[in-house]
Amino acid sequence: MTINAGTVTLADYALLSNSPLVQAVTYSLILYSNIMQDVPITDKKTLISNGVRFEGNLPTVNWSQLNAEGVTTKGTPTPYQENAYIIRNYIDVDKFLVEDENQLVDPRATMADAWLKAYTYEMNFRFFKNDHVTGNVNAPVGLRFRIDNGGTFGVRPENKIDAGGVDLSHSGISTASANSFLEYLDQLLWSVDSPDGTGVVLYMNEVMQRRFAYALRQLGTNGGFSIMQDQFNRTVTMYKGAVLRDPGYQSDQATRIITTTEAAGGADGSSTFTSIYAVNYSTDHFFAWEFEPPNVQDMGLIYNGAIYRTLIDWAVGFMNASTRSIGRLYDIKLS
Repeated sequence: MTINAGTVTLADYALLSNSPLVQAVTYSLILYSNIMQDVPITDKKTLISNGVRFEGNLPTVNWSQLNAEGVTTKGTPTPYQENAYIIRNYIDVDKFLVEDENQLVDPRATMADAWLKAYTYEMNFRFFKNDHVTGNVNAPVGLRFRIDNGGTFGVRPENKIDAGGVDLSHSGISTASANSFLEYLDQLLWSVDSPDGTGVVLYMNEVMQRRFAYALRQLGTNGGFSIMQDQFNRTVTMYKGAVLRDPGYQSDQATRIITTTEAAGGADGSSTFTSIYAVNYSTDHFFAWEFEPPNVQDMGLIYNGAIYRTLIDWAVGFMNASTRSIGRLYDIKLS
């Protein structure tokens, strides 16, 4: 993935941080497949960030005769504003549990790992499904709501693509439907300004990933499908230059975030359809800013020496700098 100068990722924190606690926390988030591992992050000490994007109204280009004067021109950008959202938790463990000589594992580390896993479930869900109407107003607005309300969040209508019920079920998949699916997928990449997939992550559930590979085998080709390794020697599946990622499950550990039971129109339901989301990550498309790097602090003994406390807090927000940053392909039939 291409990352602009001046940005960092969770992988950078895990590899380069001087704080062992920050290293441990960020590396754990990567191992748990937290969505934030994909997002380039800039530092800006503000809870509200302003930007502009050109949604049409670009400057006029003047063609000139020899020796003629120039013509003043300007565009009219659309301003927008995003908020940072704060996660903050204390992890408290009784000193007797910490000092118990019979313990096999560090209880503080065990509780921290449980929190990190919970945070991954929570963040991944909010990244796709949160809204400020029926969801959590203290968390970022998710991709689905941004795409459905493109006039507010700077997303073109063309970036919500109906796959027309393309049939990738075991009983319905064919050479024609596999080819049709790949055409829609290429359209999705085009909609986020990266026809070759450079800088893009394609989010889908694990069933869709398996059916994707099945469709390519149906065509007798890899069709741009490949398997690579990242800097942590984990297997990464790619289509062209885009990374394929499964955001996994909600905190109940049973309900997929991107389900296989969507209605044909893309809403949550009990039917047989699913979606693929695309995000073009860069500081001129979709990225994040943080008030400051993640704060992981051992507060030591509190409550007159009764409790060991660890503080974790982080203020982070998302910026959509282009109308061609995020997209969704829906109405894909899986069964």
